[in-house]
Amino acid sequence: MARTGQFSPEPGERLADLLGVCALTWALPGVLVDGAVEAAGRTEQRTRVLPARTVVYFTLALWLYPASGYGEVMRLLLAGLARKHRRARPVPVPSTAAITKARQRLGPGPLRLLFERVAGPAADGRPPWQRRLMSLDVALLDVPDSPDNREAYGGPDGMSAGRPLPQVKVLALAENATHAVRAAALGTADAAGAELAREVLAALRPGQLVVAARGALSYDLWTSARGCGADLLWEARPALDLPPLRLLADGSYLSRLAGPTAADRLVPVRVVDCVLPALDRSGRPTGTRAGRLVCSILDPSGAPAAELAGLYAERWRLDTLIDELGARRGRSRPVLRSKSPAMVEQEVWAMLLTHHAIRALVVGDSGDG
Repeated sequence: MARTGQFSPEPGERLADLLGVCALTWALPGVLVDGAVEAAGRTEQRTRVLPARTVVYFTLALWLYPASGYGEVMRLLLAGLARKHRRARPVPVPSTAAITKARQRLGPGPLRLLFERVAGPAADGRPPWQRRLMSLDVALLDVPDSPDNREAYGGPDGMSAGRPLPQVKVLALAENATHAVRAAALGTADAAGAELAREVLAALRPGQLVVAARGALSYDLWTSARGCGADLLWEARPALDLPPLRLLADGSYLSRLAGPTAADRLVPVRVVDCVLPALDRSGRPTGTRAGRLVCSILDPSGAPAAELAGLYAERWRLDTLIDELGARRGRSRPVLRSKSPAMVEQEVWAMLLTHHAIRALVVGDSGDG
């Protein structure tokens, strides 16, 4: 006998499709979605065939079914919602044009607010001497070569031949253990990483050890991140001046990080020269390379050099998120669907929210409500 709440797929339905919709609505319940829509000023003044809540779930479902068109994704979503709410049949599937207009009415604001609501720093019940391992990573995602996207993100007309499509830059801070993204920022491919990094630094907390790849390390970002109380393990560019001041027993050495002006105070750091994995553009290992890590933990007794090198090599990357969504095409990152910057932003926030919902289902934490 079936228990209360259990259901089986109808003929032609896949259980995986129904579970995907259930994961979205369980981790991101309607009351949270409606609150984000209202806070973004996108509440409808009249009843529509596609209410804002449904459109939010549709933008997330696009990442559950990355190979499907708008009509098929909407059909699967409406079928899942109908079964969840025990309706006899789902409402008819609107046209692609109607779905596109509904996405445009919604805009990116509700998705961003919803992400910020559910993805904030997690409560940490661990002892204060144990650090929560976090990773800061950046990825470039291709977007369609429309006039609006080319104007906002760049493109073939004046960009390098190695970058044939416009690209949006995504910077994210995530927990290594759960892969939960706790903060993110979006920008153009040519935007300075420091500008985006400052947007996520507010999510840092004492008791964290934040790992970041080469390109993040600068005097300003280091001191800002340290001001939040987090410890740091960031890779340095080869040209950065880090003179050895004292050799330590584990092979690392103490040094100092100098600011851009003579008036800036020197920041004590620890440097680890090591061998690191070499990765291709899609994040796949291709061999090894020499690397130099800079750490805020000066005492090697609690964080030996070999252990730090291992933590860096195992850091979380945005490619992991893309792989977990099943959105990669071969060895390449996906090309987004959206042809305008506002819809690109909406699609990226939807990507992060869909991943949040899936991870919440895996670890059994629905966040709020």
